[in-house]
Amino acid sequence: MRFAPAEAQLDCAELLAGPPARRAAALDRLAAEAAGHLHRTGFAVFRIGRLRQGVEDSRRLARALAERLRDALVARGAPAGMRLEADKPQQTYVPEGFPTRTLLPHHDGQHCSYLTPSLLDAPDWDPAWREFGTTGYTTTPAHKMYQGIFLSAPGEGLSVTTYYDWLGIVEDVLDRRGVPTGDDPAGTAARWIGENLRTALARQPEHGCPYPSFGAMLGLQEPLWHGLSFHHGEADLTKKDRTRHPAAVPLAARCTCGECRGEAARLFCHQVVMATGLTWSGFRARWEVLVPGDQCDLIFGHNLTTLHGGLAGGPGRVIEPYCLVMDTPSGPGYERWLAASWRRSLPEAG
Repeated sequence: MRFAPAEAQLDCAELLAGPPARRAAALDRLAAEAAGHLHRTGFAVFRIGRLRQGVEDSRRLARALAERLRDALVARGAPAGMRLEADKPQQTYVPEGFPTRTLLPHHDGQHCSYLTPSLLDAPDWDPAWREFGTTGYTTTPAHKMYQGIFLSAPGEGLSVTTYYDWLGIVEDVLDRRGVPTGDDPAGTAARWIGENLRTALARQPEHGCPYPSFGAMLGLQEPLWHGLSFHHGEADLTKKDRTRHPAAVPLAARCTCGECRGEAARLFCHQVVMATGLTWSGFRARWEVLVPGDQCDLIFGHNLTTLHGGLAGGPGRVIEPYCLVMDTPSGPGYERWLAASWRRSLPEAG
């Protein structure tokens, strides 16, 4: 694991300096800089907290930055239909018996927001397959392209957001499995992920999960790894899951690395080993990037090309989601944006 690079942590001091025109120019400059980081490194942090404004004033700055970020991304080729969705505040759930919680890697809104192939790379892909579940989800039904949080209260824990380079993980898994990628590695990876998702969707009556799991997206075939989608590392396996997937019960008692706390984390460790060849601790050492958050910081990530999670979040941590979304993830503009995202870039609208 490593900390977020300094260049992806954006100094917002200019937002309070000089006349209104200078402040407006600073909003545009910061948004444009963040747009580049979202596609090069997968995330960007607006360090609003260092300005030491009140929460209400900071929230207004965060909203303005999120709106300008949307405009900056559209100017560089993101779909014109992308909009800002400000969701209700979320307080941190901590499983009973633990002082803090660990959020395992996931995409926000993963019932309808996950990395799929663009039609430019896979012409036989059906955009309808970008929705995995229609019931049982906890966020809105909008397709979340970029995931943002305004940290209104950091809480008692470390308040660290974690990011994982999903494109790099997929590339590494293909290499470990000896899958030839030819002269178009991104297109090959996109089609491979697409086939795995099609399989997971076709097997949904068997596994019953409304989310594509980490293991299913990486091509695992066992029903257990399709049917269990983990979120809180310290959580216990539910009675329903114990009954439906009895093979998970002994695996939840001890993981491969022997370091994971909580049944969900231990099962996730087994799944990560099966999918990537790394234990959860080894996976973290290779892929985890730590993004500490001050109160009132605004943190944005590319919700499809990165996974994100949370380390040592306390029950007093409160976030306010600011996501850039589309209601229907399809159409020429979306397909161009998605193909470019697979290549860590933006289409650069003319």
